[in-house]
Amino acid sequence: MRRFVTPWSWGVLLLGPGVAFAQTVGLEPRSPLLELLPPVFLRPMGTLAAWQWLGLAVVLMGAWGLGRLVEAVTLRVGARAAGLTKSGWDDELLAAGRGSIRFVLAGMLAAAGARFLRMPVEAEAAVDLGARSVVIVAVALFVLRFLTRAARFVEQKVAQSPEGTDVARVRGLRTQLSILRRVVEVAVVLVAASLLLLQFEAVRNVGVSLLASAGIAGLAIGLAAQKSLSTLLAGIQLSITQPMRIGDTVIIENEWGWVEEITLTYVVVKVWDLRRLVIPITQFLEKPFQNWSKVSPEILGTAELYVDFRTDVPAVRAELKRILEKESNGLWDGKVQGLQVTDLSERTMKLRALVSAADSGKAFDLRCLVREKLVAWLQAQPHGLPLLRAEATPLPFPEEKAGAVLPARTGNSARV
Repeated sequence: MRRFVTPWSWGVLLLGPGVAFAQTVGLEPRSPLLELLPPVFLRPMGTLAAWQWLGLAVVLMGAWGLGRLVEAVTLRVGARAAGLTKSGWDDELLAAGRGSIRFVLAGMLAAAGARFLRMPVEAEAAVDLGARSVVIVAVALFVLRFLTRAARFVEQKVAQSPEGTDVARVRGLRTQLSILRRVVEVAVVLVAASLLLLQFEAVRNVGVSLLASAGIAGLAIGLAAQKSLSTLLAGIQLSITQPMRIGDTVIIENEWGWVEEITLTYVVVKVWDLRRLVIPITQFLEKPFQNWSKVSPEILGTAELYVDFRTDVPAVRAELKRILEKESNGLWDGKVQGLQVTDLSERTMKLRALVSAADSGKAFDLRCLVREKLVAWLQAQPHGLPLLRAEATPLPFPEEKAGAVLPARTGNSARV
């Protein structure tokens, strides 16, 4: 009697190895999905079957695409809602979330979609670990971006307000925001890194061991990081007391420049010749330095000249006034101007011209201009620049010796 092999028999023969593997990965042998899949998709490839790898790829791609779609819709709806409000914080929040929302949604969707693939426990744990890591990093990046945009937004709001004319207040706020933002950024990075590391069992066990020996470890870390902690506290103290601010004109280490950057550990001073002077932040709290714009950037400058005793001082004073009013090119702020005789020597008289300017840079240029113009004016005066005087006195002739005839002569000697 002839035996016929039905298609179902051929399917059972071909699907035999796949059924056994499906039982190991959690699929029932008689599940509809297993009966519909071709045999090639049931072949084992590592810990997963081929169809599970394919399904995982589809889940990841779908989660990424759906995350981008949901992010675009959320940002569009949020932008319309933000347009109805006068506050700008919602705009900054949406701008910071652009690019981060998609990763959060993709991670959550990938973790949820992987549940339908009936993967082994180890594979599901690996997918969950990756999804949680992506979500943690995305949230940390969102917080960092929002901090940066929030600090810039506050600076702009203060600059546009009536208080924005107060340069000292704007600089102080900028300094506080810069340092506090760095402190929060360091805290966010540490928290995110801790959450990432605590997902691994090995690191978790190390953490438990460290907690058990917290006393000794804390003492050792405290001794090792004493200088670093003191520097960190000095940076926080500097942001609160504000002996200087970003943009202030300072003189430190015999260098004149502007405070360009303040961090938790050092300060960058931009020197007048475009060099950068990096100074530890503790030096500003332990050693004296000059701050020319602590209260106001306005400053007085002097220009000293050495002139002859016969120089007409009132005329020089009038010439200084004319230079400031007509030839200062906007460097003089019109507040202070004067000329005084500050010293005398055996040969010259010293004049000091006192002028005022809006800031130290203009004061330096104004002092140079006053020196140049006054020297040019004194050169044209008959008794302007110092003269070297000489006094002539006659010398007596030596007495004539007896019987000696000396030639008749006259002579003078000059005494300087």
